[in-house]
Amino acid sequence: MSDAFAEDEGDFDPEAAERAITEFIDSAEALAGLPVAELVDLVEAVMADAWERIEGVMSGQPHNKVLAAQLLLSQRARARAPGDPEQWRLYAASTLLSGMIAIPPAAH
Repeated sequence: MSDAFAEDEGDFDPEAAERAITEFIDSAEALAGLPVAELVDLVEAVMADAWERIEGVMSGQPHNKVLAAQLLLSQRARARAPGDPEQWRLYAASTLLSGMIAIPPAAH
């Protein structure tokens, strides 16, 4: 168990947690495949593209319509079986829309 977590929840050490996360990331570098930072860069690029495409779909839509779409995506995700990959994609889409609700699409 990481030293970031003690028996008492009040003893959480965020710096120790960050160190544990960094150690885990560093240890993954020894595994086969692309470097972790390169994988992250590729995922970030895909998500930036997804953001722009979804922003284009939502452009000009009333705030409550965007909110309703986000809520419906969440409902559809919850209706999926836990293990269904589509559930995670729906949750991810809902999360992207939540960022657009916080900052309306026209403002991006």
